[in-house]
Amino acid sequence: MNELAHQQPSPQSYPTLTIDRRWLVGLLAFGLISVVALLFLGGGMAPVVAIRQAEWPFLLVALGIHYSGFGVRGLRWQTLLGGMGHRLPYGYCTSLLIVGWFVSAVIPARAGDLLRIGLLHRPLRQDPTIPSIPMSSGVSSIVLERLLDMAAILLLGASFGLVVVQAQLPEWILLLYGTGLGLMVVVGLALFTLPHLWEGVRHILHKIPWQHSLWQKIGTFGAESIQQVRQLFRKPRVGLWVLLLSLYIWLCDALLLWLVMASLGEWNPFGSAAFIALTVDGLAAIPLTPGGVGQIEAAYAGLLAFFELPVIKLSAIILLTRTISYWSFLLFSGLVAFAFGAGTLLKQPPKPT
Repeated sequence: MNELAHQQPSPQSYPTLTIDRRWLVGLLAFGLISVVALLFLGGGMAPVVAIRQAEWPFLLVALGIHYSGFGVRGLRWQTLLGGMGHRLPYGYCTSLLIVGWFVSAVIPARAGDLLRIGLLHRPLRQDPTIPSIPMSSGVSSIVLERLLDMAAILLLGASFGLVVVQAQLPEWILLLYGTGLGLMVVVGLALFTLPHLWEGVRHILHKIPWQHSLWQKIGTFGAESIQQVRQLFRKPRVGLWVLLLSLYIWLCDALLLWLVMASLGEWNPFGSAAFIALTVDGLAAIPLTPGGVGQIEAAYAGLLAFFELPVIKLSAIILLTRTISYWSFLLFSGLVAFAFGAGTLLKQPPKPT
């Protein structure tokens, strides 16, 4: 009977994330399929010829803008944690955020967010400027990030949608934005009523005799997380600042697409490019594959085709946009992850002995 070899972790060791080679193979396969599909859509090698003729100064500016968005993401996360009373260096927050992005890009199910929460609680290096952050604060900061992201995408997308409304947008896009805005209102109202409801849930959980201590910990953790999220609404200046940062972060995606289109001679209005980019961001809010590979390309193809772009330019635009926004940053974030020391947290699955 085959057994799996296990190593007992030492008290000072850290939990590791298992990288299954099938995930990496799947990621590369999805990437290859999406590239081949885009080339087929563009008529073969014609999109490659169009890319060679692109004006590279536009692409260099697009690259800088995209990377600056992650610098601002680090500042936003540092601000959120600071609003909860946890002071962390900007460089540490930004590096940890990039490490999380890299892990989420190669491992499904938002594993990078879990890694960020764990490393906030147990930092990799001993440094008096990097304190241990409670798990509830780490969870709350990630939840706030997601809420701010969705608010920024919906606000910007709906605003730019007014610019292209004369194009008779399909009903499913209008329904998407209407549903999203409605959910944001529901979430906002829930943040004001949930603490009272949660106190009732905690009261019920504490009456359960089975594993009483476990239920008590669950109730306490949930209450602490909700309280941390609500703190943002008690600090309007901090809330306004992180909202402005969120708007800039997602405007970077809009500028990236617009500059890529301009590099290929497609001078469409910025509002149209922004609407497409932000709608794709909304559709990819829940990635079905690591990094949304294949999913995002398909969304771009459908929306760009709606604006009647030549298929050669359409394929070239998507290839260039994803090369900058995903593949180049995958390489960069991988280098940052291993320089940060996160390589010690990644391992291959054990083999049968």
